[in-house]
Amino acid sequence: MSVVRADARRRWAAVAGLVALVVVPTAWLRTGGPASGDDGTSARELLRRTLDSRTVAYTALGESRGTLGLPTLPRLGAVAELLGGTTRSRVWWSGPDRWRVDVVTATGERGTYGTPDGVVGWDYERRLLQTVVGEPAARLPRADDLLAPQAARRLLAGVAPQDSVRRLPATRVGGRDAAGVRVRPADPGSTIGSAEVWVDVASGLPLRLRVVDRAGSESLVTQLTDVRLVRPSAAVTTPPQPAGVRDDVVTAPDVAAAIDQRAPWRLPDRLAGLPATRSVFEGSVQGSFHGSFHGSATYGRGLVRFAVLPLPDRLAGDVVANARSAGAAEVDVPGGVEYRLGSTLLDAVVVQGDDGEHAYLLAGLVTSEVLTRAARQLLSDPPPRRGP
Repeated sequence: MSVVRADARRRWAAVAGLVALVVVPTAWLRTGGPASGDDGTSARELLRRTLDSRTVAYTALGESRGTLGLPTLPRLGAVAELLGGTTRSRVWWSGPDRWRVDVVTATGERGTYGTPDGVVGWDYERRLLQTVVGEPAARLPRADDLLAPQAARRLLAGVAPQDSVRRLPATRVGGRDAAGVRVRPADPGSTIGSAEVWVDVASGLPLRLRVVDRAGSESLVTQLTDVRLVRPSAAVTTPPQPAGVRDDVVTAPDVAAAIDQRAPWRLPDRLAGLPATRSVFEGSVQGSFHGSFHGSATYGRGLVRFAVLPLPDRLAGDVVANARSAGAAEVDVPGGVEYRLGSTLLDAVVVQGDDGEHAYLLAGLVTSEVLTRAARQLLSDPPPRRGP
């Protein structure tokens, strides 16, 4: 395979894996064995403090750097910029439902506001307001998802008792004293090599996150600087109301959310031997499942999780065509065709049934073997259509 086609495969695999990065639900941290730092604070106690830090108010500058090399594709918004380059932002965080993140670009700024009624996006250049009512169960990443606090909490929430958790030497991050912890997944099904998090000693606020794959390649680094633990004023975190601008109100802000809402099939409660851990059902996120359900879903435990998106007929053709053009390995399997894409961190499988109706995208920070088992199960026992 040529270098160009190999690069295309890696980039498409990364695009396919984007949904998995945001679909994975927050899980409760379970208690594990002892692992202490010099100050006597155990590594897992540090993780608990990190997960409890969502209400810590602060202002800061943020910078995230992704090395996934994503292409700029239609309907993916600013995703390529977020995960394939460097994103700089200003952050005002008052609480989980009252915050503001401005992404600084060469031509201006794009603002995102968290409010009790939903998330509001403000595009300064286009003079466009977009209010997202509720929290979509599946969506593409936003700039606030890649801030060090949010990204670290999402990842650390999946740490299981068997995973290795060890303290790192203390250091200074963002002008503050920081305690460090390194997590290594125990399950060989995970493609994460390790994740290193540095946390503000005084508040538990995550200040820096670094993720590498099993080959040791750095995939994501995100950090806060100029950190001040102060509550921003309401005037700063309130969305603007300028005259003469468009104001769109939506429930599905992007292609991933739209797919989730319109998914045509009812997925099983287990795939590849792993339980479903998130589903969309009548607009709510379920904590446990009995029988089949509709929408997208994640499957797995701890740091081994993958997302499944049932693809509507028209979109399935586009996804398959993109997989082929990216040089995906095409494999005939019982009941259909499988297209395998992969990178060192993100793996994805696109599968289409012989019946021409069932098609799915499976993606996550898991090995291709896990995804292939799940895909073949979906083909061998096709889920029924959802009801009206």
